[in-house]
Amino acid sequence: MGTPGEVGRGVVAAVAALAAMAAVAAAGLLLLDADRIGAFGGLTAAVVALAAGGSAEFGAVPASDLPFAVRGGVAVVPSGVSLAGAVVLGWLLLRRRDGLLVRGAAAAAAFPVGLAAVAWSARGAVALPRGASGGGSGAAVCGVPAVGPLGRGGSVDALGAGFAVPVWPAVAGAVCWVLAVVGVCLLVARFRVAERCRPAVRGGWWAAIAVTVGCLVVAWVSAGPAAAGAVLLVLPLVVSGALSLGLGVPWTVTSDGALSCVLGAVGPPAPGGPLTWVAVVGLLGLGVGAARSRGRDGTPLHRAARLALWLAAVVGPVLCASALVSRVSVDLGIGAFGFSLPLLAARVAADPLVALALGAAGGAAAGFSGSLLVDGFLRVASVSWPAWTDRDGR
Repeated sequence: MGTPGEVGRGVVAAVAALAAMAAVAAAGLLLLDADRIGAFGGLTAAVVALAAGGSAEFGAVPASDLPFAVRGGVAVVPSGVSLAGAVVLGWLLLRRRDGLLVRGAAAAAAFPVGLAAVAWSARGAVALPRGASGGGSGAAVCGVPAVGPLGRGGSVDALGAGFAVPVWPAVAGAVCWVLAVVGVCLLVARFRVAERCRPAVRGGWWAAIAVTVGCLVVAWVSAGPAAAGAVLLVLPLVVSGALSLGLGVPWTVTSDGALSCVLGAVGPPAPGGPLTWVAVVGLLGLGVGAARSRGRDGTPLHRAARLALWLAAVVGPVLCASALVSRVSVDLGIGAFGFSLPLLAARVAADPLVALALGAAGGAAAGFSGSLLVDGFLRVASVSWPAWTDRDGR
């Protein structure tokens, strides 16, 4: 098929990625029972826009004539939605090697256009529960007097609340997102990663599916469908966060504003601890799987060194990228009579440079150890069970 056909394939891949992201976002929101507050389509579009690198703005005003308004913004990446779109886009782009550059360019042009439409539709009004608490007894919080719509010492009968996603920042995020996915696809095709590591890739897919299903089932059984919905939306972020903490990557939690004391007792998660064993087991399994799929040419130490370098070059950048997209920011303020008072600015982030260094070190150790373990196992198997090596051709 010629260039026009490859362009069409690239556009279809971009549309399919957006559809997959919308499906996962809608499923997660349904499990969270978000359809009860209205504007379900707008909320789904907002989650898709956030997954591509956008941010959301929200606001609420009392139904009475009080001249107060609560406004804020949130930037967080629903990594489960992002991963679904990346997998679909990458799979469709890599189905054939010929014309990959044309398909990638077409997808890179089409995806931001589609995301712009999604971001434009990511707006609407939501119905907050009637009688919601409005500051309890009206006591001061963090030294701030309980005034305005949230400080009347009882409940707020109704709030007019809405949300929206700024289009151009979302488009800019979508450009970065799709270029990153296309770039990874080009690297995979250039170095024939899928062909050289086919068993490890196949095993990795099944392992990822098993982990996802297991986490969803455990969350549903232990805490109900809402927990399963949250897991569906952010599972990759939780997994990468646990891996980075296990390797010792530091996380920081900062807050500023009049209500910063609300998060004063919330410290950053401590690296290490039991998560270290999770990281060790996960990386060692990755090293063994990669070693099992690679050739047996060269001495054992030479093979181990090569695999160590290869996994260092993969795990380090992956953890660095995960640290970058795992950042969460929340801003909250109140406006009255033309003045604005910032109430809270909270940030949660991991150090991407430390994640790069520790991820590379962990990947190198996993590759070296995994290769030596596989070589030792095959050596023992060749003595005890000669048919084992005959079957594998090694």
